[in-house]
Amino acid sequence: MSATRKPAQNLLLAALAAGLAPLPANAEGLEEMIVTAVRMDKPLRLVTDPGKPRQPLPASDGADYLKTIPGFSVIRKGGSDGDPVLRGMAGSRMSMLLDGDVILGGCSNRMDPPTAYIFPDTLDVIEVIKGPQSVRYGPGNSAGVVVFERDNTRPAEAGWSGHASLLSASAGRVDGTVDTRYTTRDITVRATGSSASADDYEDGDGTTVHSRYERWSAQVDVAWTPDDDTRLEFGAGFSDGEAAYADRGVDGSRFNRENYSASYERRNLGTTLDSIEIAAYRNYVDHVMDNYSLREPTGMMATRRAMNPDRDTHGGRITLGFTPAATLRLDLGADAQRNEHGYRNSMNQDLVDYRGMERVPDARFEQAGLFGELTWTPNEDYRLLAGARVDDWEVRDLRDHINLSMMLSVPNPTAGERRSEQLYSGFARLERDLESPGTYAATLYAGIGHSERFPDYWEMIARESESGLSALDIESEKTTQLDIGVLYNADRLSAGASLFYNTIDDFLLIESGYAKPAPGMGMGGMDMGGGMAASRETTVVRNIAARSWGLEMDLEYQLLDHLSLSTSLASVRGANDTDGTTLPQLPPLEWRVGMTWERNNWSAGLLWRAIAAQDRVDPGRGNIVGQDFGPSDSARVLSLNLGWQPAQALLITAGVDNLLDETYAEHISRSGAAVSGFEQLTRINEPGRTLWLKASYAF
Repeated sequence: MSATRKPAQNLLLAALAAGLAPLPANAEGLEEMIVTAVRMDKPLRLVTDPGKPRQPLPASDGADYLKTIPGFSVIRKGGSDGDPVLRGMAGSRMSMLLDGDVILGGCSNRMDPPTAYIFPDTLDVIEVIKGPQSVRYGPGNSAGVVVFERDNTRPAEAGWSGHASLLSASAGRVDGTVDTRYTTRDITVRATGSSASADDYEDGDGTTVHSRYERWSAQVDVAWTPDDDTRLEFGAGFSDGEAAYADRGVDGSRFNRENYSASYERRNLGTTLDSIEIAAYRNYVDHVMDNYSLREPTGMMATRRAMNPDRDTHGGRITLGFTPAATLRLDLGADAQRNEHGYRNSMNQDLVDYRGMERVPDARFEQAGLFGELTWTPNEDYRLLAGARVDDWEVRDLRDHINLSMMLSVPNPTAGERRSEQLYSGFARLERDLESPGTYAATLYAGIGHSERFPDYWEMIARESESGLSALDIESEKTTQLDIGVLYNADRLSAGASLFYNTIDDFLLIESGYAKPAPGMGMGGMDMGGGMAASRETTVVRNIAARSWGLEMDLEYQLLDHLSLSTSLASVRGANDTDGTTLPQLPPLEWRVGMTWERNNWSAGLLWRAIAAQDRVDPGRGNIVGQDFGPSDSARVLSLNLGWQPAQALLITAGVDNLLDETYAEHISRSGAAVSGFEQLTRINEPGRTLWLKASYAF
């Protein structure tokens, strides 16, 4: 596990240990110590602080941090780099933005989703918007948007500040984060660094899962703030890592990312044009998969193989904010991005080293969009929010050949072709506030949204269509969704409920094991003969008519002055109307109950998670991340936590996840692969009993 370790990591851990010094005993200002659930504070929107300890203990990437939010699930592949799912929808149906920047992975089988390049411990805010209820965060967000952000508030005082954290857990896990800032009234310099590593974990039966990983990141931002309304900022970020995968025949030996960004904000410009925001960025991802760095190649896969995809993404946006009246806010803007995907592969690393090969581009995507979003508040009880956007898309197929297998390549029938399309999205939502002073406050809301999503790389380039070798002409996906709900707050009770229903035209379904005629000619024009050319099984993308519907509920009740009870429920169902089957890859009903005791500078809590069995499956069908392969069992998981805040700046938390050592797997987790030295699993099981201890220090 030393391939990506940096000397700076040892300094990082030493700095963390040095920073955890005794603090004054009279510090005050306690907040929630351990996050076990995140509630909506506004209709279809919620915000959480990724720096706070949370239970269950998340992996160090962006996906696991979302599991405390009702409606989110994660597709497990190993110890890290899972793929998040919101309301049963995965992949590019849900945008993942880092400070507004688009990040796209390289692996054609989603080894490196965008969350693999996000380090939440180094960030300040995670904001989630559920459903197609915003148009300002880019195109195609039919399931929702997740925005990972850094705080850009102008400093009130000059000097040094920051925080550090150190975590130790079962399976040899060690995470560390340092975040430092030097500020004057005009200049802020912020530097963050993180390191995370873990060995292979064991499930509840004591079976070792091929899952070890190591990750690090570094980020530097410099901001100029000459006044409270102006900010000019430049940033540069770098990260790398390696991770073992239990669901496939290769591991990730490189997750290299380079990010460069620039942004400008100006607020309170005048009575009509109120603000302007301009941003530009570049994200480059260099990913390596191989079968020898983190495992021993054996059997038919004994030859050392390496695959090296990369993705270069450039983009920018401009947003103008208008306040033509005291009751009206209008944001108009434009955004654009261009990304090119390429690869270089070696099927025999000992004979031909991939590092000496030329990269071959296979696809180029370009998007440019215009959007407008308004908020109208005719009185203090009503709000109308609405927006619309139009996007121009173009993709160019740069593949000369299509690889049907490691030994068979055929000419690409759409080589060099371009596809252009104009897509439209929009939403409208009405919110109504109800209040009885001193008794309760509530918000009722109803919204409808429409999102048109261009097929992504994994659907259009990495898969075949039903009728041909190329899926370049597959139809775009169109979602229309209704969201209704209520938020309620009283003296001791806070609650929320939301329901959604959608219809999806031309839903992009991934189907594996699809029988197709095989090309009659093999490599070099040789007739394969012997029946080998009669048929083959492959994975295709299809357009179907689909629907999905579901609900999320959460409640928190203050039983006593120091004791609170919380609970949440999430359920989603769907239908494939074209084939008359269930929509695949839907998580089952999930119910959570938590209890928290807090007094002075101590807290203790428990979290009980009940997962229903799932028998609504459609084997062989799913999304770009995974496909159904059978029903799953129910599970009950109990976790405990303890927090101690001896001073305002120091927080020590500990916990036991999966206290009863339950053996279980999430329904949507990937199936296990044959890995030398490891038992093959039907599904990738979750970790068994996990002990963890975390210390956080602010300075």
